[in-house]
Amino acid sequence: MDQNSNENTENNADNAANSLNAANVANAANAADANNAGTATAKTGETDNFNPKAVVAIIAGMIICLILGTAGNAILPEWVVSFFAAAVEISPFVILAILAYASKKYDGLKIITTIWLLLLILGMAFVTFGMGLIAVLPADTVAGMTQAANSGVITEEASMEMMKSMEGQIGAIVGLFFGVVIAGLLALTAQIRAVRVWISRYIPIDPDSFVHKTALTTILAIIFIFAVPLIATGQPPLTSPNGITILSDSPAMSEGIMVNVYSLFWMIFGSMLIAGLFVSKTAAQVCERLGLRMPTAKEFALAIGVGVALVIVFHFIDTAISMFCKFAGLTLTDSAAVNKLFAPFLTPFAAILAAISAGFGEEIGVRGLLQERFGILIPTALFAMLHAFQYNWDGVLSVFFGGFIFAILRKYYHTTFTAITHSIYDLILFYMIIYGITI
Repeated sequence: MDQNSNENTENNADNAANSLNAANVANAANAADANNAGTATAKTGETDNFNPKAVVAIIAGMIICLILGTAGNAILPEWVVSFFAAAVEISPFVILAILAYASKKYDGLKIITTIWLLLLILGMAFVTFGMGLIAVLPADTVAGMTQAANSGVITEEASMEMMKSMEGQIGAIVGLFFGVVIAGLLALTAQIRAVRVWISRYIPIDPDSFVHKTALTTILAIIFIFAVPLIATGQPPLTSPNGITILSDSPAMSEGIMVNVYSLFWMIFGSMLIAGLFVSKTAAQVCERLGLRMPTAKEFALAIGVGVALVIVFHFIDTAISMFCKFAGLTLTDSAAVNKLFAPFLTPFAAILAAISAGFGEEIGVRGLLQERFGILIPTALFAMLHAFQYNWDGVLSVFFGGFIFAILRKYYHTTFTAITHSIYDLILFYMIIYGITI
């Protein structure tokens, strides 16, 4: 009797265990099915609002801007060419972003996007190499190169003269060449999943997202490639003697006021397109994504006050940076050359437009567009290196610290707040130059 009872008890326990295991297996299967269904729904939802007509229209429009901005002089008024020329810098990046977004729906576009990315990196490397040459070659050689580029004709005599003049700068030229090659290869490491997994520990990117992979590679390419002239030649191209000479003869310098207006338009519009305007988001959604909102009266006043305070704070920060760079044996930025570079903007009205253009354009393009996805340090490094063609290392470090402060403000407020602060800060600096005020 006791033995039968024990056997029954054991059988009941086994049955209960089997029933429990079966229930667990069934529940796990149901959960997996639900998860798969949810994943499929999420993936479908990503492209629910996708507008393929907008993709075609935007890419076609950007290509037209590139053509008119670089080759429209023969058929268009000068101011129209200047308007489209202001789009040349951002159009390739808009095209890249739109192609990357479209690849979510059309997988075959990933190949085209990757090819365009490689061409973009190659183009940045080529331009940077050329800018570096401007900084180190003799003035006569650069003038000859500029004349040949404008005329489209390079004679054998001019070519021999160029080669002869390069012999004295062979070290810097080799450094520029290998510098842009290495910088491009470093940027391409973001194509490696293990690298993205490591980076994703520190910033909120999806290592398996093709869009994030493309964006990260592009950002790293700008950071690394734009640093090359300073590393290889020790001087920023735009404020070198040759750079100032070339820019002084360019239409952009003579039309400085309107160029700022055009640049601001394209930076804001381009950033909105990259954020998904027309392709997958409405204007309201894009503004929310970029952190653009109407500031309260208190925020507006505070933003102005912070901008004024930063002028005083950076007097001490810049002094410390200059002392550090002198100690490290680094050449300081030539302030007289910078003033020549900014000469078209050194009138009371032009300074206002330049400050608004830089403040709102840079904040929307960097803090608004990139910070939410790539954190604080990477966009701040990008912001600093975007100024590496006009400032030496002391100026680049100053811009980095300024960008870091703007990034913190963006984190606790919004992009409009930082744009106002940035504009006020730049405006005061411009006015100090105009009226010869020093702290």
